[in-house]
Amino acid sequence: MRAATWLLCTAVLVFVAGALPSLALFALAVGMLLLTLGAAASVLVARVRVRADRTVLEREFTEGRPLRLRFEVSMPSWLPVRLHVRVARRLWAEVDGGGVVELPLERRGAYRIEPSVLRIGDALGIFRSTVRVGTPEEVLVLPLPEGGGHAPPARGRAAEETEPDGLRPYVPGTSVSRIHWLSLARGQGLHERRLGPPPAGLPLVVIDTAGLTDPGEVDWVARTAAGHVRRLARDGGCAVLLPGDAAPAAVVDEDSWRALHRRLATLEAGGPAPAAVGPDVVVIRFPAGLPPGPRPLPPPPGVVPIPAGPPAGAPADGTGRWRRDVGRRRGEAPSFSGGRRRW
Repeated sequence: MRAATWLLCTAVLVFVAGALPSLALFALAVGMLLLTLGAAASVLVARVRVRADRTVLEREFTEGRPLRLRFEVSMPSWLPVRLHVRVARRLWAEVDGGGVVELPLERRGAYRIEPSVLRIGDALGIFRSTVRVGTPEEVLVLPLPEGGGHAPPARGRAAEETEPDGLRPYVPGTSVSRIHWLSLARGQGLHERRLGPPPAGLPLVVIDTAGLTDPGEVDWVARTAAGHVRRLARDGGCAVLLPGDAAPAAVVDEDSWRALHRRLATLEAGGPAPAAVGPDVVVIRFPAGLPPGPRPLPPPPGVVPIPAGPPAGAPADGTGRWRRDVGRRRGEAPSFSGGRRRW
């Protein structure tokens, strides 16, 4: 639109210069035409010569923290162009030479980060062109445990302190602390320690989202459950029954707490209400009459919520990252992975 305006002004000046006649107006029109052509040429050359790379700095983070993207950009210094990346519907952040851009994500859940829009424009803003940088990647926004602050490591009994119960073939996604390196050194392949059953007598926490319709109500349940389970895990552990689960999961160490925290990030409404429970069981449900709170802002452009979220207990790829192409397995926590690509 700006280029068309400049060309229209140039044509008007040429017409006026010929009608008067005026050599000064004609020279001004020629200058505007050369400036417009030069701006177009610089943008086209920059589009070919620019090299941009995008990196997602954190795959998992809690609510209240922004999504941080790092851009590495290189192009000839003599080109009079400016580079911006889109961070909102009508907001662009300058990334000349690269830098870190923060995008607000106010609600827990799984998100797909589409390739970012990089805008190339001349110094006067006459011509602009856009390119896509990066590949689709996934991040997980964890619910902020009730009470504030980011979740510290649980201080329950660590997995390596649990009594071993023999060896079994290595399963991708198992914690490194459980790998039996001696068997690998003896040439017997990669094995992991099979642990005994979790300690008995753990307090039970039941999470109930039956009948909830407002996403804010489910968010309240997820945050409250995260805070309560975190406190119990730091005091020795607990068992947690999530909607749809047939049996509770023990949360006794950092690994099991992280796994549950990830599942709470994708907690959905629905499921049957819990059956009658005993007096020592804590049931976390949204209180009747409590307002769900203000609705969070929608995610920025290029950040797409993943409605269903990862399946419960999805296996990891050996680095703690979730793989969508593998079926459900027991005992492995979901996480997310992604790549990076040069444009």
